[in-house]
Amino acid sequence: MGEDISKLAIPVFRSRVAPVLNWCSRMLIFSADLAAGGLGQEFLLPDMNAFERLRMLQKQGVSTLICGALSPDLLQYADHLGLHVIYGVAGDIDDVLGAYRHQRLDQPRYWLPGCKGRRNYRQGCVKGGAEGVTDEGPGAQIQHPARAGPGGFCSCPRCGRKVRHQQGIPCTQTQCPECNQPLLRE
Repeated sequence: MGEDISKLAIPVFRSRVAPVLNWCSRMLIFSADLAAGGLGQEFLLPDMNAFERLRMLQKQGVSTLICGALSPDLLQYADHLGLHVIYGVAGDIDDVLGAYRHQRLDQPRYWLPGCKGRRNYRQGCVKGGAEGVTDEGPGAQIQHPARAGPGGFCSCPRCGRKVRHQQGIPCTQTQCPECNQPLLRE
């Protein structure tokens, strides 16, 4: 096993939490002392399948994994390996680390599209948090609600500004013109 059993891992796509663990190609691993603001150690995962990635995390001493989506079989395997998984998370790595440190990953700005329940810091979305989202513990499936369709508005969870939704572009991929936060669909 690795040297420090209380490390935190986040799969990365550009400078954000990778939306799907199964296909990410980079992983950042942070020491337990996140308050120090140290940089994470980067691991490249070019030819590893998702199960090998989870085993690598365990060998590196990771105890907590923050990620976007992962398949039910991977969630169950992570539980088997003793990894604590917080899934359904989206956002810039630095913002997500700060929210994790202050236990604020339940704020809507950190929700992966389709996962709208509060986070319980043990199993991702909480059952009954929003229509179409379930969590029955390890191995649970996230059921995505029907797409909202054209029209409507996107709104900023921070400042409340509303912007007309552009068909084909998810609100979460649009930033508020005033405060640069990802928008949410109304």
